[in-house]
Amino acid sequence: MLFYIFYLTLTILSVIILNIFLKNKNILTSETGDAHQKFASKKNTPLTGGILIFFSLLYLFDPIDLYFFFFAFLVLVLGFFSDLKLIASAQLRLFFQIFLIISFVVLNDLQIVDTRIYLLDEILKERFINYFFVVFCILVVLNGSNFFDGLNTLSIGYYLLISLIIFYLNFNNEISIHEDVFKNLIVILSLVYFFNFFNQIFLGDSGSYLLGFIFSILLIKIYHFNEHISPFFITLLLWYPSYELLFSIIRKNILNKSPMDPDSNHLHQLIFNYLKRKKSLKIFTANLLSANLINFYNLIIFSISLNNITNTQLQVILIILNLTIYTVIYFKLFIYRFKKYEK
Repeated sequence: MLFYIFYLTLTILSVIILNIFLKNKNILTSETGDAHQKFASKKNTPLTGGILIFFSLLYLFDPIDLYFFFFAFLVLVLGFFSDLKLIASAQLRLFFQIFLIISFVVLNDLQIVDTRIYLLDEILKERFINYFFVVFCILVVLNGSNFFDGLNTLSIGYYLLISLIIFYLNFNNEISIHEDVFKNLIVILSLVYFFNFFNQIFLGDSGSYLLGFIFSILLIKIYHFNEHISPFFITLLLWYPSYELLFSIIRKNILNKSPMDPDSNHLHQLIFNYLKRKKSLKIFTANLLSANLINFYNLIIFSISLNNITNTQLQVILIILNLTIYTVIYFKLFIYRFKKYEK
């Protein structure tokens, strides 16, 4: 325990020193990043959340998890190249993501064997198709995590919430997990949440990619070792980043825009703009209120789902409810914003 505290303290101090250096040199900060990285804050904030998360998790390194840590590191590096504009092309980033995830899935023989959908399960018996399906799922979560990382504490709070849910289920002996991993995630995400709350650290593409990769892999593995739970419970836990990505792709195609082009019309941004303009809230207040409203809603939904994590029908109903509420609120806020611009 003492060594863990020492290691974590050393990691945090190292990142703080790195942040001071980066801010002085104006490298790898929100000022040099994309527009969405300074959407809700005008401060020059280092994009080093991913570094803090990754090196904190390294404390748990075990040779048996070599592939996991190695590919997590490569995902982190890919995100850094994006943050530093060394890979400016979204298509090229997607190519590298696909290459890395295919490599990880094949080397680990990572498969999803039971979706509770008979026809899909029959199709997934073919190993190659199963690999393709798993790669697609991880890609959706990884890029969805990047899409909804636009407000302070939103994505960090969301994944902290998932960690707490999983730890709670393990504590109640409803599932079996690698307990130390989630204890560590709860501690480090709480710290990053605190720093992010006060604009001292941002995830950047590196951090959002890393979180999407880590949680998609961990939740697939949790289902492998706890097949009594409904796979739709896992889907429910990851519904927000997944739907954020898929919905964004659809709406951009409808508007004849490239799905790869960033914009400021994501749900969290519409909520932020509504609170800032309609309610005349300051940027800091509108930011935190928007993020925590979304996460509070998810807390309610996840709490309901905990009543029966083996009940597929309940989980499917909650997923459909989420998609419906998201879509209705989105269009109401989008129309409000459009009318505002018309005036």
